[in-house]
Amino acid sequence: MRQASHLRGAAILGLWAGALMLYLSTVGIVLAFAERNTVTGVLTLGRVMLAVPPLAVGYVAARRIHAVGGPGSRLIGGTLAGAVGGGLLAIGLIIASAVDIREILVRVSSGLIDFVGFGQGAAIGAFLNIAFGAVLGLTGAALHAAPPRFRRPIVAGALGVVVMSMLEPFLRPRLQEFELGFLSRLLYESRGLSIASALVVFGIVAGAVVAWRPTRATVRRRLGAAGPEAQSTVRWASILVLILLLLSLPQLAGPLLSQVLVLVGLYVLLGLGLNIVVGYAGLLDLGYVAFYAVGSYLTALLTSPTSSLGWALPFWVALPIVVVGAAATGLFIGAPVLRLRGDYLAIVTLGFGEIARILFLSDALKPWFGGTQGILSVAPIFGVSAVDVPLLGWRLTGPTLTYYPLLLFCIVAAFVASRLKYSRTGRAWNAMREDEDVAEATGISTVNYKLLAFALGASVGCLGGAVFSTHLQSVFPGSFNILVSITVLAIVILGGMGSIPGVVVGAVALIGLPELLREFAEFKLLVYGAVLVIMMLLRPEGLIPDYVRRRELHDEGTDPIAGTGAVGLPAGGGGAS
Repeated sequence: MRQASHLRGAAILGLWAGALMLYLSTVGIVLAFAERNTVTGVLTLGRVMLAVPPLAVGYVAARRIHAVGGPGSRLIGGTLAGAVGGGLLAIGLIIASAVDIREILVRVSSGLIDFVGFGQGAAIGAFLNIAFGAVLGLTGAALHAAPPRFRRPIVAGALGVVVMSMLEPFLRPRLQEFELGFLSRLLYESRGLSIASALVVFGIVAGAVVAWRPTRATVRRRLGAAGPEAQSTVRWASILVLILLLLSLPQLAGPLLSQVLVLVGLYVLLGLGLNIVVGYAGLLDLGYVAFYAVGSYLTALLTSPTSSLGWALPFWVALPIVVVGAAATGLFIGAPVLRLRGDYLAIVTLGFGEIARILFLSDALKPWFGGTQGILSVAPIFGVSAVDVPLLGWRLTGPTLTYYPLLLFCIVAAFVASRLKYSRTGRAWNAMREDEDVAEATGISTVNYKLLAFALGASVGCLGGAVFSTHLQSVFPGSFNILVSITVLAIVILGGMGSIPGVVVGAVALIGLPELLREFAEFKLLVYGAVLVIMMLLRPEGLIPDYVRRRELHDEGTDPIAGTGAVGLPAGGGGAS
């Protein structure tokens, strides 16, 4: 009976996969990537998108059946889940071929029907979708049945192939600039990886994953046996290597990827500031874009010769004034909301964010802020459009001129946030986040610590706004809508609230990856919402969660990673034997 129940569960999972494939197809995402080659002549990115759902539900179905059935049952469950998903897509294909539904679903074109049906017509295409869904579900179940030492390299190798194909528009011209055209021709063919290069990339990534665990264990063992001086030397050497990599990244990446790096860096800086407010202090701020806007406009007012002030200060002279002004704005916004919590706090701060945008846009303040025309002629960060680095022979222009100060600000913000997290202030914020009434009863001045969180968060956010205005050398009110706040909050949630590495990973995932796929721009917000829903259901603590946050969001008394109870005993309980 239990096995039959799990098979029904596998069929339900297949229905979810089929619904997801239908959704991706009907909104136009699949067709948008149908011409984007992953492996030329074999696989496109659109086909990858249709392959992932049945593969994933096959894996999940096998995991659910694992407790009650053997390997055969797991394979059957995975195959069933994939076949049901492919069957639902096949039904959609037949309906779309027989009935004109474009008046309702405008994205369902003949090109989409031809692509989903493998160019073989509705009947044969439906059969192929069921067959391929079953094969993919079986593959997912087989991945679950395989030992982790085999599963991890296979998954990592496949991801490596997809990522390398996505980098083609950026990597191919960069290789040619470095006079490595032969390598470009070996790697790519017709805007995708060749079959041989795909196999090579798969083998390199899989081999690296296989070698990683034993190598890491050996290094840790040797470091553990070494003295404190050797450990300190290795730590500082690793930091130095990371710094050198970050410094040389724009020179290796080129102007296009450097622009992506600048955009990611801006959102990392904003995420670090919001992480103090939301992740540390537990204050849900949906108006964080106000601090971003204040930083941008204050910088423009102080540095632009055409602004209403006309002071034309150098950026580094104006920056302290901007930070103080943004901190004062944080106190101004934080003071009226001290008694509010949760949803009410979110709604009020959302209102403040919209008020800031409307004020900058208003005709009444147009003599100061320029209204819809904004403020132009904002001075670059270094006052010139290009800077030469004589020792290295680098010439910093465009995005590379912005990248290095932005990197400095991100490092300083991350360092300050990490020091605050484990300080007395950080512990007070954590107590407020857990239970504000109890924190106040223990002597914590919640008023002071809330205002401090708003002021610090505003100071970090204004740095992002200052860099943004100097990077564009102009500022307009349309750049500061509510979507900026939502995006930054999504980065913090996706990466893991309270986690500094999580902010970086979240920014790379939500900002960097979509920038690599220009076809993705139309569907970006749609995917943001789907990613957040999936994260809240499957991994609410985030991709790289803070340890305390991870413990909070899982079963009380059980650590999902270490498998120990809340007091350090095995999860099954146990006292002294």
